[in-house]
Amino acid sequence: MNYLKLHRNGPIWTLTLHRPEVYNALNAGLIHEIREVAEVAQIDDEVRVLVITGEGKAFCSGADLKSGVTDPNLGNVLRSTYNPMISALRGLNKPVIGAINGVAAGAGCSLALACDYLIAKEDAYFSELFVQIGLAMDAGSTAFLMQSVGYHRAFDLATTGRKVGAKEAKEIGLVAEVVSELDWESKVHEVALAFSKKATLAISLMKRSLQRAYNQDLAETLASEAEEQTILGHSQDFAEGVTAFVQKRAPHFKGK
Repeated sequence: MNYLKLHRNGPIWTLTLHRPEVYNALNAGLIHEIREVAEVAQIDDEVRVLVITGEGKAFCSGADLKSGVTDPNLGNVLRSTYNPMISALRGLNKPVIGAINGVAAGAGCSLALACDYLIAKEDAYFSELFVQIGLAMDAGSTAFLMQSVGYHRAFDLATTGRKVGAKEAKEIGLVAEVVSELDWESKVHEVALAFSKKATLAISLMKRSLQRAYNQDLAETLASEAEEQTILGHSQDFAEGVTAFVQKRAPHFKGK
């Protein structure tokens, strides 16, 4: 694999996003490899838990905007890349642990929230920064954020794109545990080992039931997000947002 590292330790598979030079930003290759690992784990009876983390200082900084937009129809991009990846992770019949070692922003925040159990380093933070480049949330965040924190707080985080530190993330229900740098590796292994010994079949059914109980259809949410991004991907605000991001300046949005 070119964009991630996969470490197999008995029943524990650890998937490490490996693009540290761009803070593990998501490109088509990395997205495909994440999906591929999830699909293999789905049918491999030896795998009992999947851990996702990032190499270096970041978990995942979101879409790799500096590499350019390959298709101006962002809905098509979501349908062909992001959505299948998220669906594969969310539908995985084993627990998925998000070991959030640094920033999780934009689609990287979606990737984190697609996991079942989140552990965060003390200096990690989350940001739904889509609004800062003139886009709506995608890659499942519309559903995941609501499920985690409720409408009003989700609206706050979605429309401000503000940074949510690990401590606040735990307080509002985004993460289960906050861990120091010193204890990080041992704690992630401890949690993964504990899950690997649990009743995986029961957990897989609980995952499915919990998602159904919330009355939130992920497929419909993903489809809706793709429709929204199809519109917004052609907007002047998105073009300005990306340009400003690359030029490291504040964007000047016009609502068009």
